[in-house]
Amino acid sequence: MAGPMMRAAVFRRHGGPEVLEHALVPAPRPAHDEVLIDVHACGINHSDLDSRAGTSRWQFELPFALGAEFAGTVRELGDDVRGVRVGQPVTALQQYSCGRCRACTSWRQDLCAAFTVFGTDRWGGYAEQVAVPARALVSLASEDQFVVAAAAQTVVSTAWHMTVALAQVRAGETVLVPSASGGVAGALVQCAKRAGARVIATVGSPAKLDAVADLGADEVFCHRDSPVGETVARLTGGRGVDAVLDTVGGPLFGEHLGALTPDGRLATCGAHAGERVELDVVALFQSGRRILGFRVATPDEIEYSLQLALSGVLRVPIHATYGFDEAAQAHRALERREHVGKLVMVRR
Repeated sequence: MAGPMMRAAVFRRHGGPEVLEHALVPAPRPAHDEVLIDVHACGINHSDLDSRAGTSRWQFELPFALGAEFAGTVRELGDDVRGVRVGQPVTALQQYSCGRCRACTSWRQDLCAAFTVFGTDRWGGYAEQVAVPARALVSLASEDQFVVAAAAQTVVSTAWHMTVALAQVRAGETVLVPSASGGVAGALVQCAKRAGARVIATVGSPAKLDAVADLGADEVFCHRDSPVGETVARLTGGRGVDAVLDTVGGPLFGEHLGALTPDGRLATCGAHAGERVELDVVALFQSGRRILGFRVATPDEIEYSLQLALSGVLRVPIHATYGFDEAAQAHRALERREHVGKLVMVRR
């Protein structure tokens, strides 16, 4: 006899948005230390596009459901779960560790060999139900927080870690945030401002200038109309910026690196504009500039960042919402890069 079934936006092969199908699949069963969540909202990230297309360099056992950040209500408890009630509004840490190994007990959960990411290492929130270890649960005040929790966790935690831990941005510094209309980049603008920095931001379309300025950027310009190096030099009196918080890579990576002061820092977390870049190593070490790669935020950083968003201290604009049966449409919209902020799938 077949077990419980659910609807999920899955892909059975890699390819374009058309490979996403809203299919009937077996529902998960919670293990003894897990809870089953009814998903009400799930954020969509650029990394989802790479995973679906097969360019992420992660291996997936197909069919697979993406979705690192999601929120909903507790449907069922595993036998050993305590302190959680059915119907409770919750979200889940997008990634979690074992909590027992040397790395975890040394406060480096991000280095745990069993580190697990929803929507990459196990099925994520592109589904009606997700099984989640109880230790990865985060309580929400009400169902009104579902969309914010599903939109903010990945982008704000990434931005916070890049700004504070990697680039170590300090008050009085000047920071460049390229392509600042995206979810992470928009959060980077706000995190850098919260650190006390002056923020210069770029966008790919003049239509996005006002929206990025509204996030707090001190100067915003369209990189298609104004060369990055020349514009940054003019805005900084020829000095350059102390840090670049880059989410895109691609052909402008060299210009972003060149916009730094000597001994400046470039922190990077993405390469959606291109994964391979030219690098003049001699110029790099002669200038003393540093390139810093984002790996993951720690669970503590994720929880702190999530609270910043839930409390309204940091804002993640919601550009549009889609039903779970519209996952392919949502991916097409994200690929067009016309948005400012996040796209979120919601239960209708």
